[in-house]
Amino acid sequence: MLEIDGERTADSTDILFRLDQLHPDPPLLSPDPKVAQAQRQLEDWADESFLWYFLAFIRGPGRRRAAEGANGGEDAGSGLTVQLRFLRPVLAWFRSGGTWERPETALLRGLGDRLDDLVNFLGARPFFHSDRVSMADLAVYGMLFTIGRDVIPGAAGLLAQRPALLEFMRRLERHTERE
Repeated sequence: MLEIDGERTADSTDILFRLDQLHPDPPLLSPDPKVAQAQRQLEDWADESFLWYFLAFIRGPGRRRAAEGANGGEDAGSGLTVQLRFLRPVLAWFRSGGTWERPETALLRGLGDRLDDLVNFLGARPFFHSDRVSMADLAVYGMLFTIGRDVIPGAAGLLAQRPALLEFMRRLERHTERE
């Protein structure tokens, strides 16, 4: 949530558009319509893909950990609970796409694949889509910053294994401190 002069803006995309409106120099989108469209698409991808992984964690392993913490990891012992205990391995197999991979492992593997996508897309460029910071860079940075805080346990380690993304973050921080 961002509040400027009594006006609240909630969505991260809307916040970036609002900041660009209030401080248009330097612009957060390229003047080239094709590049600007690509920047908006990457911003949306970064926003939505991390949200998907975060919600998958909350709905899956994160929810189970919270529930185990609430009851000390012990089942109530009812007949239904005992019967469901036998179904858990089968349900886990279906949730993991027909493999015996743990849901937590699959989640982190998928997140790692998305980080690899970013490494490959960034390549040797200083920023995504241009030599200047754009809306896309700020959205990717926000995603990486959150991952670096390990809100999904194990995610910070995935980021640490990708020095190109860590350097991208440092470069963006240095660049924005100057402006």
